[in-house]
Parts: sequence; structure tokens; C-alpha cells
Amino acid sequence: MREQTPTIFDDPAGFILRELNELKKLVIQQGHAQKEVITADECAELLAVSVSYIYRLTSEKRLPHYKPQGKKIYFKRQELLEWLLAHRISPDSELADHIESRVRIARNGKR
Repeated sequence: MREQTPTIFDDPAGFILRELNELKKLVIQQGHAQKEVITADECAELLAVSVSYIYRLTSEKRLPHYKPQGKKIYFKRQELLEWLLAHRISPDSELADHIESRVRIARNGKR
């Protein structure tokens, strides 16, 4: 006996459709990851924030963006990543090490 290929109708729980939707989302995300210039929606997705927060940041001129026709805004992916990484918070241990090394340098300079 030959095995039959399952069809959508053989999947009452919708597993196949869910898997296809997940694959579709991944393909779309991959396409977005390759774009150099992105929209506000894509920017919000990249930064994991709401679109309204993106608009707030741009209106406060806190987020680098482009407005070529005065209405719709665009972003350069690389600039967003640089902006994101520019807001680094140093751990306490790193700050303590930095202070300790500065104190050592100051002490050695006085002798």
C-alpha cells in the first residue's frame, strides 16, 4: 500500500497552516534584514518598540531618520544599530576597574 501525502484537510488542528505562516514570517524577516533603508514599521520591529514610540523619538529628533517628501519617514538600518549600541550602560564591575586603574595612575604620577 502506498502512503498518501497529507493535505490541508487531513490537518484539523491547522498545524500545517501554522507552520506555513511561521515560515512566511521568517522569509519576510530575512528580506527586511537585507534592506539598507527601512520604514517606520520595520524600524519599530527592529528595535522591538511600538511605531508610536518611533514617531515620538523622531519628532524629538532623538532618532536618526530621513523624510524625503516631508511626510513618510525612513531609516538607515546601520545608523539605527549604531544609535542603539551608542547607549551602552557599563556594569558596576567595569566602572570599579576603571576607577581603580585611574587611582593607580594618579598615585604613580605623584611619586
